[in-house]
Amino acid sequence: MQKLVIEGKPTHTNSLGMQFVRIEPGSFMMGSENASLSDELTESKAHLRDGDWDEHPVHEVTLSTPFYIGVFQVTNAQYTVFDPTHRALQNLQDIGFSRDDDEAVVFVDWHDATRFCEWLSEKEGLPYRLPTEAEWEYACRAETTTHFHTGDTLPAEFHKNVGESWYPDTDRSRGAEEIVPLQVGQTPPNAWGVHDMHGNVEEWCQDWYGPYEPHPQVDPVGREAGLYRVTRGGSHSTLLCYLRSANRMGAVPEDRHWYIGFRVVCGEMPQTSATPAPKVALWGRGVKQELASSPAPEAPYFAEPLTFVKIPEGSNGPLFSAHNHVPAIAECPNGDMFAAWYSCVTERGRELTVAASRLRFGESEWEPAEPFWGPPDRNNHATSLWRNENGRIYHFNGLSAAATWGPLALVMRYSDDNGATWSKSRFISPEHRLRHMPIASVFRRQDGSI
Repeated sequence: MQKLVIEGKPTHTNSLGMQFVRIEPGSFMMGSENASLSDELTESKAHLRDGDWDEHPVHEVTLSTPFYIGVFQVTNAQYTVFDPTHRALQNLQDIGFSRDDDEAVVFVDWHDATRFCEWLSEKEGLPYRLPTEAEWEYACRAETTTHFHTGDTLPAEFHKNVGESWYPDTDRSRGAEEIVPLQVGQTPPNAWGVHDMHGNVEEWCQDWYGPYEPHPQVDPVGREAGLYRVTRGGSHSTLLCYLRSANRMGAVPEDRHWYIGFRVVCGEMPQTSATPAPKVALWGRGVKQELASSPAPEAPYFAEPLTFVKIPEGSNGPLFSAHNHVPAIAECPNGDMFAAWYSCVTERGRELTVAASRLRFGESEWEPAEPFWGPPDRNNHATSLWRNENGRIYHFNGLSAAATWGPLALVMRYSDDNGATWSKSRFISPEHRLRHMPIASVFRRQDGSI
C-alpha cells in the first residue's frame, strides 16, 4: 500500500470522485450517560429519555494516528463501478428507496461494504476500509459533547420521516409517502467537514458489537468475536434519539435493507488487540451434555406453575421488566428445559430483544433470564424453538429492519449441545416483508421440510 501518497494533505479525492478529509489524532469521551433526552427526541417515550443502556459506561478513547474519512456516504454511482449488478438487486427488492446515482447506496451487507473497500484499496494502492466504531464517533462529534454535532437538538433539515415506520406494510404505513430521498450532502457538515453523520442511512463499522469497558482505551477495534457488526448514525424513518452521536446500533453481517449503507475511511487499520468476547450468558454456562433420565412417578400429579421470566423490576435494558411475551420452550436431550421470549417496553419499539432462561434437570427453579439473541436497536419479533429426534434444537426469529414488525426477515440458528452454544444466524427469508414472524409452533412435513 502506498500509504504515504496522501499523508499530510488536509483533503483527498480519489479516482471515483470520493472526497476525504483528514482527521487528526486526539482523545474524547465515548458514550453517554444520564442523557435527559427531550420529548421531541423520544416522542415522549419515558424509557428512551436516558438513552440506551449500551452507551455507557462513558470512557476515554484516544486515537493515536490520523486517518481520512469520507466526506459523504458511498453513493450508488460509486458503488456500481465496483458491482454493476447492484441495481438489479435494488429493482428485485422493489422497495423504492435510493434510485438515483447521487443517493446513498443501500441493500449492502457488511461483507459487501468490506469487499468494496478491498477492491478500492487494490485499485488505488491505498488502505481503504470501514471505520472502527471509535473512529466513527470521534469524527461525528468533531470535539462536541452534545447529543448531536449540532447541539442537543437536531435541526429540521436533518429530519426524514421521523417516527417508527411500518413501511412496506401497506395497512399500517403511509405507503409511498414514506419513501424519502437519500441524496448525500444535503444537510450542513460538522465542524470537521463531514456530512450526514446524523441520519440519511446507517453506516457499517468495522467492529463486532459488544458492551463497553469502563477503562480508557487507545485505538480500540471492538470485540474479537460477536453476532452482530456495529452500525452508526441512524437513518431516515426512525426516532431522532437514535440519530445521536453516542447511539449504537448493530446488524447481522449478512443483512441487507433500505436503512443501512456505509462510509469509507483511508488509513492503516489499528494494530490494537481486540477486546475478548463477553462472558457466556447464564443459560449457556455449565450445561451438562449427558442424557438424563429419572424414574416415572407412580401416579399422575399436577405441579404448581414455575416462574421463568425472572427479570428485576425496573429493568430498562438489556432486558426489560415492563413487557415479556410470546414464550417458546424446548426440552433439551439432557433433560433441561430451555425457554426464550421477547422482552421490551413497547412491542413496536427498537428496544425489543430476546431473552432466555434454563430450568436444569432436577432443579425446581428457573434461572434468572439473560439476553439470548437480538441485533441492537432492531425489533426482533418474535421467537420459536423446536427440537428434532436427533437432539438438535432450532431457534427461529423475526428480524426487523428497524422498529415495528412490519419489515421482518426470518433467521434460523441451531444448537447441538443442549442450547449451550448456537450456530451463526442464517437467513431463511432475507427480504424484510410481512408474514416473516415466527410464533411458538413449528411443523415438519413428511418430506422433512420445516
